[in-house]
Amino acid sequence: MSSGLIKAYSAEELIARGAPQCFTVTSSQWKEKLVNWFETDADGPQRKLYPAQYEQILIDLLSYGFALLGQEGQNASKQRWLLFAEGKHLDVVAANNSTYRLKAAAATCELEITLDAALVEDFYLAAGTLVTGGKFSFVTDEQALIEAGALSARVGATATETGEAANGLMTGQINAFQSFQEGVSVVNVTDTEGGADEEGDASIRMRAAYAHDRISKAGPKESYRQQVLAYSSAIIAVAVVRPEPGHIWIYVLLEDGVPSEDYCARVADWLDPEGKRPQGDDVSVFPAEAVSFTISGTALITGNATTAKSELESDLGDASGIWQRALGPYLALSALTVVARNNANLVDIDLVVSGLQDRQLEPHQFGVVTDIDLTMEVVDG
Repeated sequence: MSSGLIKAYSAEELIARGAPQCFTVTSSQWKEKLVNWFETDADGPQRKLYPAQYEQILIDLLSYGFALLGQEGQNASKQRWLLFAEGKHLDVVAANNSTYRLKAAAATCELEITLDAALVEDFYLAAGTLVTGGKFSFVTDEQALIEAGALSARVGATATETGEAANGLMTGQINAFQSFQEGVSVVNVTDTEGGADEEGDASIRMRAAYAHDRISKAGPKESYRQQVLAYSSAIIAVAVVRPEPGHIWIYVLLEDGVPSEDYCARVADWLDPEGKRPQGDDVSVFPAEAVSFTISGTALITGNATTAKSELESDLGDASGIWQRALGPYLALSALTVVARNNANLVDIDLVVSGLQDRQLEPHQFGVVTDIDLTMEVVDG
């Protein structure tokens, strides 16, 4: 007899199973109910119905109307359940678990303000000064001070609009004041990052479902993970490593890649020892580590080899994206071969991974496919 533990359903499994059905929602089901009542119920006429009878036409109309009411009732019921609620309804239900939708966040960067020549007195650039980089505008977070005799100073800046769009501006792309500043130039010295769209339903639903993991301050991994996910909707994966007692290393992966050291420092500050973690823990936050590798292999196909090669490599590239959104995955090639077999011209495929010591990545690592190169062999259909 197996001695394995009896496992409970996870939130993901309950969602996949579907919402409980509280109402009859199709006209065919209602029609069956009403006809059965008409023909057999003691309180009904108890006679056979035929298509041409006016009672049958009335039942058809009632079935349609009752089905619409049933659909509204079923949808209203779903909005009361955390695992199936959507939009504003989900916001209210999640609040019962002290979980609130993360607002959209603006991208940030660091600017360097430079004078054409040193001045004999201090130079001040006001907080809120607008600078631009292409179609994006940023404002300085605070007043910048260039002391007498100095040429430059640095100051943080935040995008004027929230969302992911302003992420990824490289050093030097923000390089102009919106209003002319004589004798002064500006340039961003860090890439822009941290912008995030408003948190989606799937993310807040899972955070709320596992909200009770945040309660413990004893330092469990899931508690740290949930605390970090609550920092920004731009964070898509978190790994928590305990290298030795009293020390916690947290690795963060963003929607658009690895965070900067500055972003990690802000996350560390967010994990305030007064309210979000045990005071005895020494917590460090790091960017997740990318592990690069290539995929090659042989595909047996029918039809045009050039077209099939292009389609297969594109499909495999898209499918491999799952490894860039998770930390510590096992790089199972079956996840790719399943996608490849959707190609109508594929007969068989054999894939090979190169550049990895182990296909089981460490908890703080994520996989990045740098190249996919397939050899095509055409066979008779």
